[in-house]
Amino acid sequence: MRTIPLIFLVILLSACGKKKHNISNIEESIIKIDLLSEPESTVTRLSDIATDIEYISLETNNSSILGSIRQKIIATDSRFYIKSIIGALNSCIFCFDRQGRFLFKLENQGRGPQEYTNIEDFDIGSDNKHLILLSSLKSKLNLYRISETDFIFQGSVSFKEPKPYRVGIVQGTDRIFLAIPPWSGNEPTLSLLINTLGDTIHFKTNCYKYEMVRNSYSRASNEMLVYSVGDILCFKEVYSDTVFYVDAKDNSFRPRIIFNSHGTNMTPEMRGGAETPKSSTTAIGYLFETSRYVFYWYFKSDVLNGIVFDKKTKMQYRSQKLYRGSDLISEQQKKDALKDDLAGGPDFNLEFNNKFYCSNGKLFAFIEVLNLKNYISGDEFKNAKVKNPERKEALRKLANSLKETDNPVLVLVSLKQ
Repeated sequence: MRTIPLIFLVILLSACGKKKHNISNIEESIIKIDLLSEPESTVTRLSDIATDIEYISLETNNSSILGSIRQKIIATDSRFYIKSIIGALNSCIFCFDRQGRFLFKLENQGRGPQEYTNIEDFDIGSDNKHLILLSSLKSKLNLYRISETDFIFQGSVSFKEPKPYRVGIVQGTDRIFLAIPPWSGNEPTLSLLINTLGDTIHFKTNCYKYEMVRNSYSRASNEMLVYSVGDILCFKEVYSDTVFYVDAKDNSFRPRIIFNSHGTNMTPEMRGGAETPKSSTTAIGYLFETSRYVFYWYFKSDVLNGIVFDKKTKMQYRSQKLYRGSDLISEQQKKDALKDDLAGGPDFNLEFNNKFYCSNGKLFAFIEVLNLKNYISGDEFKNAKVKNPERKEALRKLANSLKETDNPVLVLVSLKQ
């Protein structure tokens, strides 16, 4: 039975088998986090949470130049896929190998049947054979087969309202998860699972409907949180205190993380304007997870608190403390950046604001070449005491080998297990 009209040209995503990651009992254990618990301390150095850092030069040629806006990166065992906006909102997906060599890109923006008007979100089959692309302006999902040299269009799924804005592949199956934003207040579901024929496999009834009394909140993309950890696709609805995962065995949605907000969580009535948020009201705005850590940011009053939860020790650590609405938020981020005591590079920013820079258990960032060169020539780098002197020397050589017009350098951080 179909709950939304879909037109689909069949593609077999069931071939999307994935190399299993060693995450013990991920389906069975529910992680419990006290949202208001005071952090043990503040994470200030990369070595507090990471074991290694790599600086990767991305090949620069006429076809591979990244735009200044880089919104998402997906890492597989052999490739990087980077969503970037070039020029006047031209959305592309670039594919590089793990050494930074440019392979090919998806650049087919338009209004034709095989084109997309924008790239709202995308996901990759971890076998590097399939890509799904969500175009919110055109209200459709494009599907591509990935060859050794190109993205090959296979078909599309068309939607009517309410349309999804986040998408994810349930690895090893023909299932696609869709997250729908709670922007009207009467959406029948916010979390939908379909198959490659367009049939609804499972959905979660929207328990958070509201009447729009006054338009007190703008639409925000972080009202839908979708991420993967290992083979598991996870999601969180904005008014829920629970992160769910999609059980690939029976297509059900099961609890993964429960945040104890002590009754302070933002309510649908606040979203609709019938209630006024209190100074104690909280809302989780950003979230991702690795085998050992849960990274999340939550609003309380005008403060955005960045927290790292260590699943191994059950301890929480502060990573950032930012003030919402401040013009100096970028300066605050710089102050809270992690010192690279592994290789001596520039401070590492935990990117989160509408960016998806955590994939395959690793954190990512970009450094413009000019900024890297200026840093390497300074005293801070020269005097840096590091845990891996070989990495420091390799970084110096890399910076000196690059031209200022080259693509930004990709920073890859391997986290503790």
